[in-house]
Amino acid sequence: MIATAPPRPTRSHLLLIGVAAPLATAGLAYLLWWISDRLVVVGPLDRASFGWMVVVPTWLAAPVVAGFAWRPIDERTAWAVAGVVGTVMAGLSTVLLWRSVAFPPCGTGPIHTPPEMVLPSLVVGAVVGAGFAASGLVSAHYARERRVVAAVGLGATFQLLMSTAAIFVAVGTILGPACQRPGTI
Repeated sequence: MIATAPPRPTRSHLLLIGVAAPLATAGLAYLLWWISDRLVVVGPLDRASFGWMVVVPTWLAAPVVAGFAWRPIDERTAWAVAGVVGTVMAGLSTVLLWRSVAFPPCGTGPIHTPPEMVLPSLVVGAVVGAGFAASGLVSAHYARERRVVAAVGLGATFQLLMSTAAIFVAVGTILGPACQRPGTI
């Protein structure tokens, strides 16, 4: 019996994996957050503990997964794939954020109309998407050099910094009073 090498993945398979793997990992982080937010207690952990111990590490791992998925792709193509992934992340982040801030549960009426919240949501979504793509590219750079510790550590650290930047942008553009004060309508 002649041993044959396993078939090498085609370029389209690599590109599909390069887009699907990081988006699936980010989606898993969102799903875990959504579940913990609904259940309040997950096993022995409350919502906050579960978030810090499971959700945040999953979110920080997503660009590292991207980096290792982008490792076999040439650098120029990795930038294009990062652009696609970042654009999808920006779009999804924008929609999810807009839905959460455009319709506050106010008995006295919201201060802002939903259309007024589109631009701030777009800005925050763009920071999330760009940060995700950049973090994945940092991780991919070190993964190509077979520097696994640097790929994981720097990819996750860069994602943490970019996520923090997105939070600061959100604080500056979106957060604040959402509802009218009683007696003002």
